Amino acid sequence: MLDYLKKISTLFLAASILIVVFFPNFAQASIWDVIKAWVTINPLEINVSAPAEVEIGKVFKVEARVINKGEEKVENARGEIFLPAGLILLKEDSVQEIGIIPGKKEKKISWQVRGEEIGSYVISVSASGELKGYIVSGEGSTLVKVGEPLPRGRGWGWLQNLFDLFRERFRF
Repeated sequence: MLDYLKKISTLFLAASILIVVFFPNFAQASIWDVIKAWVTINPLEINVSAPAEVEIGKVFKVEARVINKGEEKVENARGEIFLPAGLILLKEDSVQEIGIIPGKKEKKISWQVRGEEIGSYVISVSASGELKGYIVSGEGSTLVKVGEPLPRGRGWGWLQNLFDLFRERFRF
């Protein structure tokens, strides 16, 4: 057991010396500095949301929350939506300018989309910006199922419409 401890200690000492020789600034960094540097290098997180199921021919909203998890502001940020064949973007450019995202803040962007063909589709949104002169980016996606129109009956159909509205709005 003592022999293994000696070998591990020697290996650790050799690795430490190599790090100090080849990466002198890294030797002064703590583990928290390394974690903070990783978040600062690529602080963007993208959360994409849309209804899980939509009727064919109906317009729905795709929303992306672009979150800056770093301490520094991200400038010249922009987001872009990527739609597969079968989904159509309405009245808008696929690229939207976001501007500045302060540290530890988020901005929302959205697009109006219509399902033209029945099927399941992955919708992706990417965002990018500048952080201290470097380009940072992130990507997120969501799944949407486009299906047949639901039959609307007489009488209680308004209740179903109300339920659909609440389900879409509150995502349950």
